[in-house]
Amino acid sequence: MGDTEGEKDPNGEDGQEVTPFNPFLHEFDPEGFWQKTRFYILGVILFPLRFLMAAIFLFLMWPIASLRVAGLTEKELSRSIRYRRTIFHHLIYLLSRTMFFMCGFHWITIRGRRASSSEAPLLVVAPHSTFFDPIVTVVCDLPSVVSRVENLNIPVIGALLRFNQSILVSRHDPASRKKVVEEVTRRATSNGEWPQVLFFPEGTNGNGKVLLKFKPGAFVAGVPVQPVLMRYPNKLPATIWTWKGNGVFKVLWLTMSQLYINLEIEFLPVYHPSPEERSDPVLYARNVQRIMAEALGKPATEFELMGDTPVTPIGHLKVAVDPKIWEIGKILKKAGFSFDSVQGLIDLCLEGVCSRVGLDELAEKLDIRQSDVISRVFSYFNKDAAGMIDFREVSLVLAAQDATRSAEELAKLAFDLFSVRDADGCFILYGDGFSSILRSLLGTPPADSTKVYAELLTHSEPRGLTRDGFLGFAMRHHCYRHLFLFYLRPPASGGRRKPPRAQQNGRCAGKYTPENQCKFE
Repeated sequence: MGDTEGEKDPNGEDGQEVTPFNPFLHEFDPEGFWQKTRFYILGVILFPLRFLMAAIFLFLMWPIASLRVAGLTEKELSRSIRYRRTIFHHLIYLLSRTMFFMCGFHWITIRGRRASSSEAPLLVVAPHSTFFDPIVTVVCDLPSVVSRVENLNIPVIGALLRFNQSILVSRHDPASRKKVVEEVTRRATSNGEWPQVLFFPEGTNGNGKVLLKFKPGAFVAGVPVQPVLMRYPNKLPATIWTWKGNGVFKVLWLTMSQLYINLEIEFLPVYHPSPEERSDPVLYARNVQRIMAEALGKPATEFELMGDTPVTPIGHLKVAVDPKIWEIGKILKKAGFSFDSVQGLIDLCLEGVCSRVGLDELAEKLDIRQSDVISRVFSYFNKDAAGMIDFREVSLVLAAQDATRSAEELAKLAFDLFSVRDADGCFILYGDGFSSILRSLLGTPPADSTKVYAELLTHSEPRGLTRDGFLGFAMRHHCYRHLFLFYLRPPASGGRRKPPRAQQNGRCAGKYTPENQCKFE
């Protein structure tokens, strides 16, 4: 992209530019006479009717779901209530299936046999690619699910989550994840007392073209799982619901305008972990992912969601698919900031005139008067104990917005801003400066930067990185060069970008495309 257009690959590849694949992005607009007729003419007739009928059956579940847990204490809810008030269970099942029928899911093809909770306490479902994937819970007789704690606040949905004693996780609380693992373990080792637990192990919706990373939290030691595959044979792209793309209303409209929607659910044989997998949940998750990917005919990938940010692994780093520095550029551009002044700000930093600044001084340097804008920009950068930020980081982020600045020029500037002259008069980039570069450009935590920095040090450069050493990392390293050559090329500069390499066990292996995705061995 930008200056990378037509660059030769440093490792001898042909340098051909291709559009990178983003599994978290999906936009769909009808094309052709029949598609437009079906979506816009039939939609006017089918969508209001189906939405109304589905809403009626959904709201009928609300009081029934509430009655099943009414009067139970927290202590009682911590134990399985599967054998109590079974009439409510059957009513919810019937209403759920009718609701999905109203949405257009008239037939569901079932392949294989669903194991009992004593055979396989855990059900692993993939891929999670559509807004309607919860229909799998109907086929699986309403098992407990792992869901976001925020869903408890959604009318009806919250009542249904309490109804089936769901396990709730907060994406923003690391302690919550640990509690979820403990609860999954407790239920999975209850000798069939609890109903099965169903989860989508990738944790977020991709567009279905690859199988996203399986998080190991639910793969408890020694507990077998049953993989469950979901397929939509008529390949309706309108149903796809991703991190960024079609809105809720558009997805509902385009889906319910179909005459019918085919759905196929396949239960694979129960997977029993090996002795090695029992002691290593990560290996267990990878092997289950590999089997499901092969059965689906889709490549496996380590793309995942961390908090609310889709990331992809690059070596020891987890890099945002859409780095947040571009948001800074958009905010400043909208506020009227002149990027022609960036070089002057950089010169001040190189001369040592400007180092750490507070909120007011940042506003003065950037000549931004809107308090909300400068506060958002200021909050992006790491603050010291005095509440100040490093203006060198600000200058580097502003320089990255310039599409005319090549990847190599940006890397040289990063070194010049953060390197230090040693006793011999040589400029050296030490670990703290290296961490500042990655943190400001990519949001990388210091712990991850430290791992990469230690990996880069050599016998010839034991104390720190010289300019050649840092440029080797930024421009020629078989894996990390993609940070500067791909991720840090401004998206507004036009052109096409190099794809990142896929990661395998902490290393990089092969070009990343949907057709040529690194699979786990």
